[in-house]
Amino acid sequence: MRHILILLAFICLGSAAASAQKGATAQTGYCLMRVFDVNKFAAQGAGFIGSKIIITYEDGNQETIPLEAYSEKTEPANLKIIVDNINKLRKKGYILMSANSTGDQGNIVTDYVLLKQGF
Repeated sequence: MRHILILLAFICLGSAAASAQKGATAQTGYCLMRVFDVNKFAAQGAGFIGSKIIITYEDGNQETIPLEAYSEKTEPANLKIIVDNINKLRKKGYILMSANSTGDQGNIVTDYVLLKQGF
């Protein structure tokens, strides 16, 4: 009888852990924050877009945040906006997984890949 109770306890614990893991999986997903840091002259050329942040969430929803065209005067304010948005995502439960930048003179694109933590 005692062995049956122990076995039932393990089965109950195992199913509770599995359902908790399923719930955590349902709440995770990746988010991409892409930052276009473009000076106003490059933004006028073919194939370039203006300075902005585009955030794409795991559910497909997107958010666009405007930035000023790159210059020595505007870059400090733009950096504050970028950091503010990374911190907002952290408060929503995301952690930064990677960041990389590409581009050429006058047009830098930085991608921040974030993972939403399961709770």
